Amino acid sequence: MKSKIWHHPGWYLWPVPAIAAFVIQRVLADSPALAEQWHSRHLFRWISLPIGYLTSLVPFSLTEMLVVLGCPLLLAGLIYWLVRMIKRPARLARTGRLACRLAWILSIIYFAFMLLHGFNYARLSVAENFGLPAQERSADDLETTAFWLAQKASQLRAGCEEDSQGVFKLHSSIAATLQAAEAGYESAAAEYPLLDGAAIRPKGVLLSHYWSYTGITGLYFPLLVESNVNIDVPAYQLPATALHEIAHTRGFAREDEAGFIAFLAGLAHPSPEYAYSAMLDAAIRCMNALYTKDEEAYQEVAGQLSEAVWRDLAAGNAYWKQFEGPVQTAANNVNNAYLKANLQEDGVQSYGRMIDLVLAWYEAKAEEGTLNRSVASIQATAAKPLPKG
Repeated sequence: MKSKIWHHPGWYLWPVPAIAAFVIQRVLADSPALAEQWHSRHLFRWISLPIGYLTSLVPFSLTEMLVVLGCPLLLAGLIYWLVRMIKRPARLARTGRLACRLAWILSIIYFAFMLLHGFNYARLSVAENFGLPAQERSADDLETTAFWLAQKASQLRAGCEEDSQGVFKLHSSIAATLQAAEAGYESAAAEYPLLDGAAIRPKGVLLSHYWSYTGITGLYFPLLVESNVNIDVPAYQLPATALHEIAHTRGFAREDEAGFIAFLAGLAHPSPEYAYSAMLDAAIRCMNALYTKDEEAYQEVAGQLSEAVWRDLAAGNAYWKQFEGPVQTAANNVNNAYLKANLQEDGVQSYGRMIDLVLAWYEAKAEEGTLNRSVASIQATAAKPLPKG
C-alpha cells in the first residue's frame, strides 16, 4: 500500500504551475499587445485590486511581519518535523511527502507571483502607452533637460521645510506623508488614465535602518500587492520612493518605467514635498548621465542647484556611506539576477533607462508649449505643504 503512494500523480505534477507560468511569460513577451490587453489592463487589475484594498486596510507592513515572524516559525516547524521523523518509522515516505508538499507550495507561489507581477514585465512599454518615443539623444538634449530639472527642483525646495541643520524635513509625520502619496496618482490620472487605480497605502518598514544595509529604499511584495518603504532614508528620498512602489501596484513592473511614473505622479502631486522629491530624483539621474558625456556641461547644470538642495544631497551621501559593504553588494547582485530573470536583460542598468523617458517627456511638453504649465500647479501650491498628522 505504501509503495502505491509514490505512484500518485501528485508526486510528479507539482512543476506544472511553475512551468506554465514561465512559458506564459515568455509567450507574452513576444506579444506585448496581448499582455497589455489580456493581462495588465484586465486580469491583473481584477485580481490585484481586491487584494491591495484589503492589505491597505492594515496600517503596518504585512511583508515585514511575514519575514520577522515567518522565518522563525518555519525554522521551528522544520525542527519539529525532524524530531518526529527521527522518532517514527517510515522516514523515507514522510520525507517524500513533505518535499512534495513544499514543491507544490513553491510552484503555486511562483504562478501567483507571475499573475500579480511577472507577466507585467511583458506588457507594452510606457513609451508606447504614453506616446513618448524613447530613443538615444545627444548630450545637448540631456543638458537642456537636466538644466530645467535642476532649476525646478531648486524652486520647489524653497517651498519645503528644513531642520536646524538646514536639511529638508517632512512637514507631516511619515505615516501622514505616505498616506498622501495617492494624491499624486489621482492628479496624474487626469492626463494619463492608465495611472488610475484603487488607493494603495504605502507601508513604512519598522526595521528600515537595518534594511538600509542592502541599499534598497523600497520593495513591492506582489503576493500582497503591498508597497513597502524604507522610512530611515533621507527625508527627501521618501516621497519619490513611495510613488515608485505604488507604480508597481498599477501594473508597471519594469524599474525604469516605475521610476518615470513616480516622476509624473510627483509632478502632479499638490504637495511641494512630493514634487521636489520626484523632480530632484530625475535631476540627479540626468546629471549623473550628463557627467559621463560632458563634465563641463555637468558643472553648469550643477550650478543651478540651490545651496539648500546641495545640503540635502550631502546629508544623503553621508547617510548611505555608513551602509556600504558586502551586504549591499550581495543585495545588488541578487536584484540584478532577479531583473534579468524577468526579461530585463540589462539587469540593474535598467534604472538608467528612466532618463530616456524623462527626455522624451520633456521634448513632448516643450513642443506642445505646455512645459511650464506642467509645473505651474506645483509652484502655485509651493506654500501649501501637507497637513500635519
